[in-house]
Amino acid sequence: MSNAEFAVANAALIAAALKGPVHRAVASVGLATEPLAVARDARTTTFLRSLELDPADALGAPAVTAADQWLTSGGYERLEAERRARAASWARPIGSHRRLAPQ
Repeated sequence: MSNAEFAVANAALIAAALKGPVHRAVASVGLATEPLAVARDARTTTFLRSLELDPADALGAPAVTAADQWLTSGGYERLEAERRARAASWARPIGSHRRLAPQ
C-alpha cells in the first residue's frame, strides 16, 4: 500500500466516523434535516421499488409500512418546513441586537 492509498483510506475512515455527529450538529442549528430512521427507510424503500425489488425482503414489513405512512403524511415536506423554521429562528437577532437589526 502506497502512502497516497494509505492517506485516502484514512481520510475515508475519518469521514465515515464523523458523518453522524457532524450531521446531527448541522441539523441542530437548522442547516440540515435530522437523520431519521424512517426517512432513511423511505429512501431505501423508494430506491428498491425503482429497481423493481420488494423492500419488505430487505427491511421487513413493519419498516416498509412505517416508511409508506411517513411518505403519505408529507414526510419530506414536513421536515423541510421544520428545518426552514429552525434556520429562521437561529438567524434572528437576540437581546440588544434587535435594536440594530433592520426592521
